[in-house]
This record gives sequence, structure tokens and C-alpha cells, in this order.
Amino acid sequence: MKARHRYRVYGLVIESELRLTSVEEVADGDGEPAVTLGFAPPDYFRTVAPARATDPDDWVQHAVLGDGSVYMKADGAFETLISADGRTVTCGRLGDIDQRSFEANLLNFVMSASLTLQGEETLHSTVLDVDGRAVGLLGLSGAGKSTLAAFLISRGADLITDDMLRVKFADGSVLAYAGPYRLKLLDEPGTGFLPGAVADGFFNSLSGKIMVQPRAAVPRRRAPTPLAALFHLGHPDDQPTVGPAVQKVSRARLGGVELARVIISSTMDTRYARPDRLTRQIEFAARVAEALPVYELRYPRSVEAMDEVAAEIRRAIAA
Repeated sequence: MKARHRYRVYGLVIESELRLTSVEEVADGDGEPAVTLGFAPPDYFRTVAPARATDPDDWVQHAVLGDGSVYMKADGAFETLISADGRTVTCGRLGDIDQRSFEANLLNFVMSASLTLQGEETLHSTVLDVDGRAVGLLGLSGAGKSTLAAFLISRGADLITDDMLRVKFADGSVLAYAGPYRLKLLDEPGTGFLPGAVADGFFNSLSGKIMVQPRAAVPRRRAPTPLAALFHLGHPDDQPTVGPAVQKVSRARLGGVELARVIISSTMDTRYARPDRLTRQIEFAARVAEALPVYELRYPRSVEAMDEVAAEIRRAIAA
């Protein structure tokens, strides 16, 4: 290690050669590092990269190597090798990506892959503090998680984590750890709901979204927040476009196979598909189902519907 910077994010201590700007710095005595980030030149990765792309059509290349380590590459962003135990990460920056975008993608893709190798399951979720309880939004990219999050923040909620949710099961509850205090937004919902934050944000070239800090003061969330519910947002293309249901906001509690499908499909690092992981994902889905409600939330994607969507979420967590 050329230098030692220590940070806390997702409830974990990270030790890094690179100074990070979006997470809390901690003292040396504040816990042992769960992940150590080192950096290497391009020549290093030429010696470890697989001979050919695992999937030429995938914008993130992912390969499990013979020793169990994982190689990942996102063109124009980063290249990395993660040790088989998930605790040592060697990274390199690609192209002319700026530091903030590089860091945002690093903490997303690399940390989720690292935790997968350490035996954890994390969720692709945007999580908000609504009236002192954590509410998680699930759904595919484009489902509207960030837009709904921006609206809720504009109505008094606050961000806990965006993109990746790490949880802890304790005393029959599910606790949500805070991630970096930044939200990815498309320009229109950003300027519509959080114009001040967008004005101070920056463009992430890899995602095509604006990265914003929702509020001027960054909350200090040392303790995880109890999750009240998860809400799966159906993709806008699957919403009714004709008939009376088109204007309806509805919520249905999921169970059985459908609940398991939603949770498993929402786990991070889906490119890691070893058979033993499926068993772990099923067990993870069962633990989530036992501890908190998971709802399918359907609503028209319009500004006019947002107040009723927010009211429906609040009704669910108050029940």
C-alpha cells in the first residue's frame, strides 16, 4: 500500500490507496478493514485478464478465474481483480473518466462483487428514510426508482443508499446500512424535484445520469436503519396504458415464488452465477420474506400521480 486512507461505507471499513471523496473517513482504530483497495498500472491487468471476453455484448466484462478470484472490466471506467475471499481488490482507471464518476462506479460494482465473494447478498435498491424508517425501492434499471426517490426527498424523506443496499438481520428485523450520499438522476426528474442539488451535481458519463447530493448537510448514519418494507416497481412498459387501471396507484403484497423471484432478481453482482450461490440467494430471499413485507407497487409514471404514490407508501409502512 502506497498510502492508507480508511473509510466507512455500507457498515464496513475500507482501506484504500486512493483518497475517496463520497464516504466518511475514519480513524485507524475504528475497526479492521473488510476490503483493501490497491491500484495497479495497465501492464498488471494484461497478465491476469482472460484471453477473450466472457460476453462481448455485455458492457461489463466479468470472469471467475481458476483460483476463484474475479476479474471485472468496464470500458472507459475501471479494470479490477478481486481476490477469491473478496477482501483484496486491485483496481485501475480506464480512459478519461473523472475521479467522481470513477469512484461512484468503483464503490458500486467492486464492493458488490467483493461482498458476494465474502458470502453476503446485497440488493440493487434505492433506500430512503421515510418518517424514521427505511423504505427500499427495487426494480430494473429504468423502472423509476431514482425518480420516485427524488420526489420523496422533495417531500421530506432523505437518502440512505442508492444502487446498492447491504442489510443485516437482527432480532427478526432487517437493517439497512448507509451507502455513499449521492443519487443518480436523469436531468428531467432531477431539475423537477431537486433543482438545487442538480445545480451542484456532476454528470456520470458511464450511467448517463447526474450525480447529486440530495441535501447540503450529509447525515451521519453510523447505525443501520430498520427497514419497514420493500417496494418493487414494475417497469413502465408493463403498466396498463388503457382502461380504468391506467390512472390507478395500487399496492399488492408479494409472497411465494413471485416474492422469491423479485428478491433473487434484485440481488447485486448477477454475473456471478456459480451453482452454490443460487442456494444462498434462495435462503436470503426466505429471510427477507420472514422479516418484512415486500410489495408490488404499480402507478402511472406521471408527476400528477406522485403524491398518491407517496401516500400509498406511507400507508403501507404505517400498517
